[in-house]
Amino acid sequence: MALNEQEILRGVNQKDLKAWETLYASYYAALCSYADGIVKDSDTAQDIVQDTLIRIWNSDRTFPDIKELTWYLYRSTYNNALFHLRTQASRQNILRKMVAEEVELPDEQFALTVREELIRQLYVYIEDLPEERKKIMLMSLEGKSGEEIACDLNITIHTVKQQKYRAYKFLREQLGQYTSLLFIFFFR
Repeated sequence: MALNEQEILRGVNQKDLKAWETLYASYYAALCSYADGIVKDSDTAQDIVQDTLIRIWNSDRTFPDIKELTWYLYRSTYNNALFHLRTQASRQNILRKMVAEEVELPDEQFALTVREELIRQLYVYIEDLPEERKKIMLMSLEGKSGEEIACDLNITIHTVKQQKYRAYKFLREQLGQYTSLLFIFFFR
C-alpha cells in the first residue's frame, strides 16, 4: 500500500522508517539529478543527496506541509552542493599553493636542511672533544686564525695546529662519508 502525502509528512516528522523509505523512493532520483546539475558529477551528487537526507533524519526539524518539506529538501541539497564546490575549490587552491611553493624551493630547501643537520651534528661531535681541543675548534669556527687562538689561549701555534689536526681527524671519523658535504656546505 502506497502512502499518500499526508502519511509521508506525518511519518517523516515522526521518523517512521516506512515513510522515510517512501520519501527516499519519491525524491532521491530527482534530487540526484538536481545536485548533478550543480556539481557535474553523478557520484558526488548521490553522496550529497544521501548526506542531505541523513542530516534531515538526524535533525529535530518538522514540516507543516509537504510543500515545505519539498522546498527544504531541494534547498538543503542546493546548499550542500555549493558547500561541496567551495570546499573542493579551497582544497584545489591549497594544493596549487603547495605545488607552487614546492616548485620554487625544493633544492634550496633540501640543501639548507642538510646543511643545518650537518652543522648540528658537527657541534654534537665537537662537544665530545677534550676541553682544550673543543675550545680551539670553536674559536676556529668563529673565524679566528691559528695565531689569534694561540695568543688568546696562551699556547704555542704548534699546539694549536696539533690540536686542530687531532680534532679534524676525530670529526672525520665521526662524520664518515658526510665530511666532504660538511665542508662543502659549511665553508663555501
